[in-house]
Amino acid sequence: MQNAKKFNDRITIGLVPGADDLKQLKELGYKTLIDLRDKEELFGGYVHKHARELGLDYINIPVHRDAIQLSDVKAFYEKVHARGSAPLYVFSRLGRKPLVFLLLFEAVANNQPLVRIYRRANKLGFHLEGDLAFQKFLYSLHNSEEFARIVDAIRQSREDLFNSKAVQPSPEEQFDFEVDGITEQLLQITSTYARNKDINWLSQMLTELSATLAKKTT
Repeated sequence: MQNAKKFNDRITIGLVPGADDLKQLKELGYKTLIDLRDKEELFGGYVHKHARELGLDYINIPVHRDAIQLSDVKAFYEKVHARGSAPLYVFSRLGRKPLVFLLLFEAVANNQPLVRIYRRANKLGFHLEGDLAFQKFLYSLHNSEEFARIVDAIRQSREDLFNSKAVQPSPEEQFDFEVDGITEQLLQITSTYARNKDINWLSQMLTELSATLAKKTT
């Protein structure tokens, strides 16, 4: 399938599948489709219709990317980690929503820094740095106790999926902590700006960060 990315042994993410893609998914042994498009993006429901005709389990969890609800994200994790659901094909209009949810879960479960989410996304061909809606979502939940409880609940129900040692970064993903610290600051600034829309505040923050960088280079 074009534009499909294998996230792990259980999950493949991608764009909206066509009729031929659905047949291929069936032939490859996929069991479950999880559709994260909201109601305005469903375009008549042909995926649902053809998936059911092929005997695939189709689940729609409508997620509005500019107003992501924690209840929808929790429902997504419960479906993705349900016993007997794999292999799964998880998709949205642009493929970003499932990737962001999966990377956030992985980062929190493995106690990884937020910046690694962006690095992994880039490696898979999805660039999140300029997406303020997803930045806001990621920052609000990465260190959230409420989200950590969701991860812990999934861990308890599917302990078998967490028994293996956490995947370690490849050599090219090893962190330069000074660079990563700057990256984290930039992401935090843009995330906060997405909420407050205060251009003067943004200018001040960027000026202060530039001054900090100037000191490091002198």
